[in-house]
Amino acid sequence: MPPSPTPHPVVDFFRRFGLALMVFAVAAALTLENYHSTVEEQLAATRTQFQLTAQQQIARLQERVIHLLGHGDALQRQIALQPGISAPAFTHLAAPVLHLHPEVLRAGLMRLDGNTPVVDISTGPGNEGGSGPTPGSLFPATRMPDAGQLAHIHDGIARAARTGQPTASQPYLLSPGTSDKAQAVLVTLPVVPPERPEEPHRKLVFIEIPVDLLIEQSLQPAISRDAKLHFELELVDGTDEPRFLYTSPDFRIGEMSYADAIKVADRRWLMITAPSGLSYSLLPGQDAGGRLFAGLSMGILAAVVLYVLQTRADAIRHQVREKTLALADANDALGQYVKALGETNRLLETEVDKHAKAETLLRETTSLQRAILDCAEYAIVYTDSAGIIRVLNPAAERLFGHQAGELIGNETPLVFHTAEDIARWTLAHKANGFAALADETGSGHLEPREITLRRRDGSTFPANIAISVVRDSQRQIRGYLGIIADITQRQAAESRIRHLAHYDNLTSLPNRTLLNQHLAEAMNAARERHRGVAVLFTDLDRFKYVNDTLGHQAGDQLLLSVAQRLRACVRDGDMVARTGGDEFVVVLDDLQEGSMPEDVAERILASLARPFELCSQQVTVTPSIGIALYPNDGNDGEALIKNADAAMYLAKERGRNNFQFFDHGLSARYSERLDLENRLRHALDENQLELFYQPQVDTLSGELIGMEALIRWRQPDGSMIPPDKFIPIAEECGLIVPIGAWVLQEACRQIQVWLREGICRVPVGVNLSARQFDDAELLDTIKSALTNASLPPAYLDLELTESLVMRNPEHTRSILAECKKLGLQLSVDDFGTGYSSLANLKRFPIDRLKIDRSFIKDIVTEPDDAAIAQTIVAMAHTLRLEVIAEGVETEAQLALLRRWRCDAYQGYLCSRPISATDMTQLLRGLRASRMVSLAPM
Repeated sequence: MPPSPTPHPVVDFFRRFGLALMVFAVAAALTLENYHSTVEEQLAATRTQFQLTAQQQIARLQERVIHLLGHGDALQRQIALQPGISAPAFTHLAAPVLHLHPEVLRAGLMRLDGNTPVVDISTGPGNEGGSGPTPGSLFPATRMPDAGQLAHIHDGIARAARTGQPTASQPYLLSPGTSDKAQAVLVTLPVVPPERPEEPHRKLVFIEIPVDLLIEQSLQPAISRDAKLHFELELVDGTDEPRFLYTSPDFRIGEMSYADAIKVADRRWLMITAPSGLSYSLLPGQDAGGRLFAGLSMGILAAVVLYVLQTRADAIRHQVREKTLALADANDALGQYVKALGETNRLLETEVDKHAKAETLLRETTSLQRAILDCAEYAIVYTDSAGIIRVLNPAAERLFGHQAGELIGNETPLVFHTAEDIARWTLAHKANGFAALADETGSGHLEPREITLRRRDGSTFPANIAISVVRDSQRQIRGYLGIIADITQRQAAESRIRHLAHYDNLTSLPNRTLLNQHLAEAMNAARERHRGVAVLFTDLDRFKYVNDTLGHQAGDQLLLSVAQRLRACVRDGDMVARTGGDEFVVVLDDLQEGSMPEDVAERILASLARPFELCSQQVTVTPSIGIALYPNDGNDGEALIKNADAAMYLAKERGRNNFQFFDHGLSARYSERLDLENRLRHALDENQLELFYQPQVDTLSGELIGMEALIRWRQPDGSMIPPDKFIPIAEECGLIVPIGAWVLQEACRQIQVWLREGICRVPVGVNLSARQFDDAELLDTIKSALTNASLPPAYLDLELTESLVMRNPEHTRSILAECKKLGLQLSVDDFGTGYSSLANLKRFPIDRLKIDRSFIKDIVTEPDDAAIAQTIVAMAHTLRLEVIAEGVETEAQLALLRRWRCDAYQGYLCSRPISATDMTQLLRGLRASRMVSLAPM
């Protein structure tokens, strides 16, 4: 009998090693992925640790600088109390500063001779050993900075004397002309006499600080406590142009570098930190390496086991093949002698060969199946054709909580199914378990589907199951194979993603995306059923005030409470969405003819009128609501929302806390408003704004006692836009703050022009808006306007409305107190419209009241208005407040005001508001009249 053909080497190689290599490759891929994620986590932790350490060191350096400036400020206050301080006394006062701050090289006292600083006293380590400056000089001759640095230092000293604020110099070399690159800065603090705080500051305290000593004293104590905290740093002065203050020897900017700013007096330093050496290594840790080694080891072990099993099976096949060949040879020999016996032997040989091959194949299949079942990640359950469980792998045991010995041969897959599925199959007279699922798919191939399965403890979970029908060679069903995966985490992730994509993260209301989808569906349904849809665009009035006064956390709590109340105002099928900030959109769909969405709007107004409890305070907010209807106001969702938004702005214009329906004239008004806002943004840059001035006149003498500055907007074509048209827009879009700053600057400049010409010595009133008053930079803006114009503060009168003053009394009192410290005049404008009492106003440092024109208009014909105005004048005089009446237009009104002894008035009777040029001519005429009246006859 010829030998069996030798298989191809490549085929033989893959037959022997293919499965082992595939298992090893899968295990290696999973191990490498796990190793990569572990390394990434370690790197992120290392970066976070270094950044926290760097932030602490930067904060420590900032704290050191603040303490040093605070001690310097305390030193200048002590010197201010001793005008003629001697050198020993100064040394005694400076000793605690030098002791607490070893980084200070010198501290001393200087004075300004013209613009030249002259040192009177100098003490500290920098003066020892004859290294101190020559008398009167700021620096020793051996350490004198170059001319450019010295000029900048002098400028900083002059700026400190002029502004009364501490200044720091640019860095300069401690030892110019040598290889030592150590740098220092000079901090100057003006000595402010308590009895003359506004006079120019001619005496100044200076402190010379070497940068390297400052860093050493600030950072070294913390570093020495833990050697792992070593890092390199670079310090840069970035106030005007970058200048390097200090650089560690081994400093290198790298992947883990961190930078932050430090404020030193009036300068801004940038501190850049980087890890030193291997203090913060980015190399993988032992845990990642251990996981990599363990994963690869398990992969190799599994591959070796599979290879050994494969080799053993090949050896058995080889032995069977050899024995079969030997038996065939013997049968051939015996066949020569006994043909009958030979035929029998050939039949026997065939049967033995088939049996041996079947046995070998069975062993191979059994071993492979067991290995696959044990290693499989998914649950695998096999039943026979009767539905009895015959195979249950370890993953299935873990998933369902049953032991294989309990179920195999005893139970059907019904033990995994819910009672609802079993009842459904029973009522439909269908097969149960895997057979029912296979019948529903209608195919013998894997077709995954999602169902709910049950564990041993009765809990249920979503699962993905694929059923395969196992058939024999006669196409008869031998059993069913089920592969099952738990998809709980996948469904949770999908649900979370859907929620993030369609719902607001704060209120869990639908967002703009889901709103547009719902609105499109509602309009399509309304179009088919001949129904209506309403969109209510709701905006909270003055929500920014809640954020600014109570904080953003309180603002978020308010939005949550508003969302809950809005949901309570609509039907279950209606939608409430949050589209951003304090804006909500309500969609009322399936509206029958005659339905009135204004009922819902009124419920919303009533619901939000109830106070909210925020930060232990009762807070009330009001909404402005715009309503647009389908199909009258738009045929798509975008148009409906846009038109409801326009109607909402109309509600705000009509006093807020109301609702308005859209009409087609609003589109033009809305477009006009947007155009006006865009042009207003360019008005400042294009010098289209100007100030008009209205005189304020003494009621008895007729003398000019003041003026009020009023803003006007002149178009390029010469036409004027009235203030009541553009000021509300500026308030809403935030432009009122830069416009108000320009008004202050321009009014102060114009007053100074009149003062220099000698034609005007009366204060000018400037109105402040609520947005300006809430601006944290208000005091700085006022100081800047006065400084730029070199104007005495007494000539500037700030006018605040009564409602603004009483809105937040504590905040108002603190701001007005600061204004009075500057020497400003303060007036309450439009008094009588805010429903406050004079008893409340006496708590504020105000100088005068301005009675609103609405009370002056009818004092001649209306006794009630006359009584109110007369009472205000009398009570204001009792509180020693001046009173100015606004809107005086007739002699009869003026006569009454004189009788009541009202101090002054303004209005058309005296003069309309006029431009600065016309006011200049008027003032010159008044001066000429006075000169003529004083001339000798």
